[in-house]
Amino acid sequence: MTNQALLADLDDDQRRAVTCAPSATIVHAGAGSGKTRVLTRRIAWRIAEGSADSSRVLAITFTREAAAEMRRRLRALGVTRHDRPGDGDQPTIGTFHSVALALLRRRAGDTSAQVPNIVGNRVALLDQALGENSLGRQSAAVLAEIDWAHARMVSPERYEDEVHRIGRSVPIETARVASAYHAYEQLKRQRGLADLDDLISMATRAINERPDFAAATRFRFRHIFVDEAQDLNPLQYAFFEALRGDRLDVFIVGDPLQAIYGWNGADPALFRSLPDALRMPTVLSLPNNYRCTPQILDVATHIAVNNGSTPDVQSRRANGLPVEYVEVDDEFDEAFAVRQIVTQHIQQVTDPSLAILARTHALLEPLSQMLSSAGIPVASRRANAIRTSAINEVAECRTRHDLIVWAADIVVESSDDDERMVAEQVQAYLRSSTQGTVDGRTAATYLRASNTTPEHHGVELLTFHAAKGREFSCVIVVGAEKGFMPHFSANTDEQKSEEARLAYVACTRAADQLIVVRALRRKGRVTTVSPHFANLPDAVHRRNQPIEPVIRPRLSRPADPVVAAERDLRRRLRAVRDVIARTNFTLPEAVLSDNEISRIITERPRDVEQLSRILGPLTANRIGPVILRETSENV
Repeated sequence: MTNQALLADLDDDQRRAVTCAPSATIVHAGAGSGKTRVLTRRIAWRIAEGSADSSRVLAITFTREAAAEMRRRLRALGVTRHDRPGDGDQPTIGTFHSVALALLRRRAGDTSAQVPNIVGNRVALLDQALGENSLGRQSAAVLAEIDWAHARMVSPERYEDEVHRIGRSVPIETARVASAYHAYEQLKRQRGLADLDDLISMATRAINERPDFAAATRFRFRHIFVDEAQDLNPLQYAFFEALRGDRLDVFIVGDPLQAIYGWNGADPALFRSLPDALRMPTVLSLPNNYRCTPQILDVATHIAVNNGSTPDVQSRRANGLPVEYVEVDDEFDEAFAVRQIVTQHIQQVTDPSLAILARTHALLEPLSQMLSSAGIPVASRRANAIRTSAINEVAECRTRHDLIVWAADIVVESSDDDERMVAEQVQAYLRSSTQGTVDGRTAATYLRASNTTPEHHGVELLTFHAAKGREFSCVIVVGAEKGFMPHFSANTDEQKSEEARLAYVACTRAADQLIVVRALRRKGRVTTVSPHFANLPDAVHRRNQPIEPVIRPRLSRPADPVVAAERDLRRRLRAVRDVIARTNFTLPEAVLSDNEISRIITERPRDVEQLSRILGPLTANRIGPVILRETSENV
């Protein structure tokens, strides 16, 4: 692929980030600004220009999904040949844990050292460490605190002091957590076991303490790229610094407004400290938001400004529907209002892309029951797609040890309930399979045989954290009250700032329509409006009752033959993307998103050039002919 083709569908700011000099660079990439496109084009550009060797490239992400998406895009750009890591002449792309484990395995192969054994059942190990003082149902909460301490590089001896110093809210007595933490770490050492975070600390220590290993590692990874760097925790930052050494060939992408994992050990201050650590790097920004309408972005920006931020972001879309702010009497009216809004949206929109977002799961449960009782499906195709993708990853594991690492990785990193369910099933399979061959293929066969997850469309109900990285045409944010936004557990200024960033993330998941709902009373108590949604811009449409049905002129009735034809075309386009996805071992949404399908149906491109305005020239050239064949049959 030519250099000009790599730049063809980029705006000026994106092009500047892709083509800047090969030295330390930090890119502030806002929501909907095309950060993954810029990051992958930057890698491809460096390789095409000859300023980077593909086998010396290391790209670190925070989730396996992000790593898989990066590999898919690089494959489309001609940089990688397939969607699986491993070839020595291709870029290394992975999570912090997977990169650390690969380094430790390489070192073990070179020095005959032992590869660390990963803890298979952490709850059982903690119970064994505590003996008669087992924590029962509190084990999961204690393990979460241990993970937080690992991420912050806090020892058992320092745990209590650190919790008190930062004002962290802990559901269990800190002395009891510290004691359990100490016993757990001691038993791990006795048995020669390691947690996933231990992999990062062990790899960091090996680099820092062994000059020969450090030199070999830095020679291999000369060009380092980091995604979502606003989520770095101290342990990951130390690993990054060990990998980097004193070199400046790094490209770092992040968005301070989407730093929402402080509860899990992340520290946004680390991202802010990078300019000093990298000795005056090039700092660029991607200010154009291609996802949200100006009306939605105005509300999100209002939240950020009230929190003391000054976001440099602007919508590149045409004006859309006004943001709705709805006040209802109580949680019961909230459920009825949400049902009415969802019903209206489903009736008016040919292919609804709809999500209900809340700060906590507790707010979503009654809404799920209300929608289900009204015959509105709650769930989505994504549940089955995510499960299928997870099982495919299981199938690639070669040994029992690989399966243990994969399952533990999911439990630590993933916030997706379907992924975590697969990981739990893998752990159960490992516990029950003590004899015979145990590898990824046998585990995947077991998982597929026990797959009872139905595939169906429906409304997605997600917490703010789980919604990060997603986008929907319409988003309903519920619980816009103090105590949920910000959450009552937020005591310090930094925790309250993170709560504001969570609200910002929730709003920017919406592409076309945003509705915010507040209950005046909840559980019989009068509520206070969330400070994030107080004094909203005048353009926001305020209501104190459920929205009445309003028929938009641009939409047809469901019985209209034009609507039926559009639904048939949508079905066929989805079938096409499913085939392409299976062929390329990726998710359908990664081939062609629902929003892109909607634009194809609305704009009806007649050739690849017109289609490239929707998909970009690279994707349009790759899958354009089959897409255009389907659209031409519907004219």
